[in-house]
Amino acid sequence: MNIELIQGTLEVSESPGMETTDPRFSDIATLVQEGNYEEAATLAEAILAEKIYDIRIIGYFFYGHFIEGGVAALAEISLSLADLLSENLEALGPVRNRGKHLQTSLNWLTKQIFRTLQYEEEKKSDLYEEWVSGVSSDQVQEALDAGDSLRRILGPVLEDAATPILEGLTKITDWLKAFQRLVYRESEAEPAEETGFEVEEETAAQDRMEQELRRKEKRRFHPSGPEAGEETAGLEGSYHLKMLIKKLEAFDDLIAEKKFSSAAIVADDINAIIANFDPRIYFPKLFLNFALNSAGHINDLAAFAEYRETVAWQAMQELYKVDLESFVRFNPEPPDMGVSSASGEYGGMTGYDQDSEDDY
Repeated sequence: MNIELIQGTLEVSESPGMETTDPRFSDIATLVQEGNYEEAATLAEAILAEKIYDIRIIGYFFYGHFIEGGVAALAEISLSLADLLSENLEALGPVRNRGKHLQTSLNWLTKQIFRTLQYEEEKKSDLYEEWVSGVSSDQVQEALDAGDSLRRILGPVLEDAATPILEGLTKITDWLKAFQRLVYRESEAEPAEETGFEVEEETAAQDRMEQELRRKEKRRFHPSGPEAGEETAGLEGSYHLKMLIKKLEAFDDLIAEKKFSSAAIVADDINAIIANFDPRIYFPKLFLNFALNSAGHINDLAAFAEYRETVAWQAMQELYKVDLESFVRFNPEPPDMGVSSASGEYGGMTGYDQDSEDDY
């Protein structure tokens, strides 16, 4: 893929994007649905060569570039995307629903790249082995830095619509960090006579290690704190959680460096997050089953809403508060909830048969 087609300053046309009657868009969509990503990318490249910059096909073009270049191409992809969004947004079409099209296209791209990275790694395919042997730790770092640049631009451009894309980028970042450790160890494990270049590489690696040690030393007051890319307490957090962890780390760094004016700004933001903390935003998957079960049995659950003030409900609630395991094992006699009658038995007057007294 000739990625230079969308680099630099792009020409802004009167009506950017493809014509609604252009059959090539449906051709590309068909190729993608069939899994012919290379052909779809080639067709997208031909359209871009005509200076038709359509958001809806750019994701396919970038994915084609990733297929050709692999991990080493990720830095160029992120930098090109960042440049598109910051310098050439007006050249991208269609203008109508531009933000929505950007979200759809980039969300597809990040998901597709991450799935490919995972798939090749799990298979330990020949392609993956080529990445391990052919990609250096420095190249991975370039991809990480470029991803950070793209992340900083996405928020202001897409605002809330950027969330799924940022989550996809976070997954790619986590994968790259693990891959970077792998290729760094691989290069160390190969005994060879040191050349001047290798000495420079080793010195750079030592510098990075020293920086990491200094960073950890600055966080000595929080030795058990999670890293931004790690899961907390075995739970899979969202992009919002990882950003919160980064902000907490940034606050620690600023305090350690005595940059109190900057630390105050971060502290103000963190305090606002705490004051309005919604665990569903930070741990969405933790609440997934709860939401599904609640929605699936809403009528069954709603039937007991009127019993919240009854003695039965309050007794069950007390058991729930003091011992959750006993509460789960406890089997209340039917009806589970009801209005306490004068005799102390559960059940209201509904269904009470006055004529039954005549039988006694």
